Amino acid sequence: MTVSQNWQPFEGNVQQIRQRFSSPLMVLAEGQVPALVIREAYSPSHCKSLINRFYQQGLLYDPHQTTHLHRVDIGTSFGTHRADKEKFFTHAEQTRALFNSLFQGYDNPVEIMYQTLAQLVVGKEVKTAHEANGKLYGPAIFRTYYAGLGHGPHYDSVAKRTKAFDYQISRFEYQFAGVLCFQNSDQDGENGEPFLYNCPWTPNVQEKLNNQQFSHYAYEQGIDRVQIDLAPGDLYFFFSENIHELPSITGNQPRIVLAIFFAMSRDDNEIYVWS
Repeated sequence: MTVSQNWQPFEGNVQQIRQRFSSPLMVLAEGQVPALVIREAYSPSHCKSLINRFYQQGLLYDPHQTTHLHRVDIGTSFGTHRADKEKFFTHAEQTRALFNSLFQGYDNPVEIMYQTLAQLVVGKEVKTAHEANGKLYGPAIFRTYYAGLGHGPHYDSVAKRTKAFDYQISRFEYQFAGVLCFQNSDQDGENGEPFLYNCPWTPNVQEKLNNQQFSHYAYEQGIDRVQIDLAPGDLYFFFSENIHELPSITGNQPRIVLAIFFAMSRDDNEIYVWS
């Protein structure tokens, strides 16, 4: 499948993005561009130092010392823990406690992501998602993908896919994601770097996903796709209701990212962020 030359991400700093687009998030939701990319939004040297800390604290494992490679989450995954609300919010509280000390001595990458998002959406308040009783979700999550791991074509939407209507985050019209690269795999090509498709979810698309026919469907329909190439410290935002995928990792070096989901509505002055 060819990569689109016409549907390309917009790269620049926050000021340049704001100058180009009056409503950057709606540009993503409407499919005008696949992503907004901010290079070196976070210090690459801090990425490397924090990864070393993760290993030192036993938060990550050495793939050479196990035969069972599995993804590691440092943080609270809504998708993993949402079925039991009490456990979910307890886990989120533990994540916030960990993050309060984990970045000591370095710039806080979670704060960088929130601050950058807030600068893009003037007039709306960016905050960690919470329920009416004040219970907070996880603020962000580190995801580490080892060799052989990735995600096939899928989309992310609490309202449309997960249908978690018992959580406050389901009330918003549009859902997005932000990804801050900490470490790439040590192989080039279609390996570990995400692909975004100019294809929002529909029931027909869902049928193709269910039957594992989406790649063939996208080729037949001439759907634009683009691969987002990132270096450590690079941050990008995209519309998570568009189909996207992460090719399986190859090589000995895992891919490590800090990720958030966030949601908004046109007539709501709040943007909720979670993991």
